[in-house]
Amino acid sequence: MTQKGLLEKSEFPPMRVTLRDGRSVTIRTVRSDDGDAMQAALEGLSAEARYSRFMGAINVTPALVERAVREPADRDRALVAVAGEGANVTVVGGARYVGDGDGETCEFAITISDGWRGAGLASRMMRALITDAAARGLKCMEGYVLGTNSAMLDLARRLHFEIGPSDEGPSVQLVRLDLVRARGDAAGGEV
Repeated sequence: MTQKGLLEKSEFPPMRVTLRDGRSVTIRTVRSDDGDAMQAALEGLSAEARYSRFMGAINVTPALVERAVREPADRDRALVAVAGEGANVTVVGGARYVGDGDGETCEFAITISDGWRGAGLASRMMRALITDAAARGLKCMEGYVLGTNSAMLDLARRLHFEIGPSDEGPSVQLVRLDLVRARGDAAGGEV
């Protein structure tokens, strides 16, 4: 199969996971009908959480929410972690990667609601992104992380990302993971 063939649209099966604190969530592909829950999640983020994710102050606008729930392109993946069921679904986390067009590299972003931090959700969502990107034939995953975001930098280290300076300036670190190596690690149970 060609590299392009590996990146064709693929399904992401929903995963029910229990976090360290005993709470359960379902990690699944974002859907267009997640708009209201996504808006509530984004509006519920603390100023610090918004700044860490968007690297600046943002307002939650209809356009931002629409982009967050739009079905991703073939080379991309957008996941949400939801608690509850039916009409009581709450989005408590979001993670995505966007392919860069060369079919080899993708950039990730992740946001966890304030009340769900420290329970292992970011780790579970990042592992899902890594496994998915590697299975789809991408070779490198990277992200831009504020130097003050020690929790994300610590997670990146635990997941074997290399951390270094970025083109964004001294306050932003570039974290990069070799997905070819991660594919091998996953086969051995390490990622």
